[in-house]
Amino acid sequence: MIKKNVYSVKSVSIDTVIACVLAGISLACQIAAIIMSYLYQGKGPKLIGLLGFAGLMLAFTGIMFCKSAWKSPDGSVVMKRISGIVNGVLVISAVILYILGWM
Repeated sequence: MIKKNVYSVKSVSIDTVIACVLAGISLACQIAAIIMSYLYQGKGPKLIGLLGFAGLMLAFTGIMFCKSAWKSPDGSVVMKRISGIVNGVLVISAVILYILGWM
């Protein structure tokens, strides 16, 4: 008898997909804010700070969706872990960059 593995589930939770999409958009926002801040040598428009802050809020919202995805029984465990780790790293990196003053 073959034991069913939790990693072999083919369906993905909608909350997990939303969390992954938010992580991708947040990553793009934060990278764009860092590049633009570097190009303006730290004296750019307020839009750069707003872009970085939007990336932070998107990552935080992604963590909330990941939290609700863990409560649902359907979906793959690997995608839930990936979305949680990526969103968590993005929140931590954005907070560190704001503390250092790079965004």
